[in-house]
Amino acid sequence: MTIEEIERLAAWCASAGIGEIEVSEAGFSLRLHMQSVVASTPPAEAPKAETAFKGVRAPGVGVFRLDHPTTGRPIAGPGQVVRKGETVGVLQVGPCLRAVLAPVDGVLGAALVEDGAVVGYGTPLYELV
Repeated sequence: MTIEEIERLAAWCASAGIGEIEVSEAGFSLRLHMQSVVASTPPAEAPKAETAFKGVRAPGVGVFRLDHPTTGRPIAGPGQVVRKGETVGVLQVGPCLRAVLAPVDGVLGAALVEDGAVVGYGTPLYELV
């Protein structure tokens, strides 16, 4: 994990109100503990933001991959028709991969984050039309 990824992870945790996170893999372990955690948006506004976005959100914390790490091939692309439950990307946490699934049927818009970006739970990844 690079220092830039650690800085992005720490910034995301602070803005999301997460006080502590631990990431481990063979030969590497990172534990972040935030001394003062302040959410960037008041709790009353969070539900509005959650319901306003119609698309695919990150199911957890990780590195978002548009191309599958083992094949190098794109998993899904803009304009592709997808069905509910279909894999449209993956989150990578160390050696582990977690499928990012379409929540409903639709057509994928452009990716909202770049391949390799560290994302947090609920980060918008694709719009669905």
